[in-house]
Amino acid sequence: MGAGQLNTGVRYDLHSDIKPTTSPQISLTYQPFPEHTFLLSGNFAYRPPTVFERSFVQKTSVTLPLPPPFNIQTTVIQGSENLRPEKILSISLNYQGWYFKHRLRLRTDVFFNKITRLIIFQESAPGMVIARNSSGEANIFGGEGQFEVLINPWLQAIGNLAYQKINQSFSRDVRSGPKIKINGGFRGNWESGLNGEVLIHYVKGDSYPINDLFNQLEFLVSSPNAKVHDYTLLNIRAGYSFWDDQAEVAVSVFNALNDRHKEHPLGDTIGSRVLGWLTLKFD
Repeated sequence: MGAGQLNTGVRYDLHSDIKPTTSPQISLTYQPFPEHTFLLSGNFAYRPPTVFERSFVQKTSVTLPLPPPFNIQTTVIQGSENLRPEKILSISLNYQGWYFKHRLRLRTDVFFNKITRLIIFQESAPGMVIARNSSGEANIFGGEGQFEVLINPWLQAIGNLAYQKINQSFSRDVRSGPKIKINGGFRGNWESGLNGEVLIHYVKGDSYPINDLFNQLEFLVSSPNAKVHDYTLLNIRAGYSFWDDQAEVAVSVFNALNDRHKEHPLGDTIGSRVLGWLTLKFD
């Protein structure tokens, strides 16, 4: 017969700028057999508006390629004192199991997050942008599978696959992210002091929403390509420990294949780099 444990709790927050919030949480752990555990959890959480979102005021003027007096466009960006905290509901189910006398560990997770009352800056009138709570919502769900294999005392293999999907109805500040990530590789640690790892990461491309400001100012700033392509990273690390593991010299190569890519349309182009270091420990 399996064993289970139920834990519950409530967090009560007092904040000077918003009404008090109550965040309940609950988790159920169930172990049907030794070395196999399931965990079901759920909770609510809140994010109060920041000082920037509540009281920020900025007046921006842009010179247009037009004759006076039409060559000046002024926009006022203003916070709001009437914002409610963002709210998120999170539910997850986790499994962990050990096999072959702890030589293989499997982990799986599925999750669901619901975000409401997202704080956004939206144009309320020509030349006026103000902070407000969006009436839309975002439902984010997905899962991850992971394994770790102890091939022998000095060599370990690891790998995982993650997937997420975002469904949303926000009119502005739409979120996005890669739907699929795959990671895998090997780690070694020898008695001689040598250690190293070879890891490969694959990230599937996606399209990211671009702020409307780029479209409004396209005559001054070219709007970036919203598409981020797939990319693959090969990372290699090698090290040597000495002085009873009190010191280590190591070198690592990030993006060894020099797969030049961007992680976001507004981000920098990422290439390869090599790092080396000396680590000393003092008791």
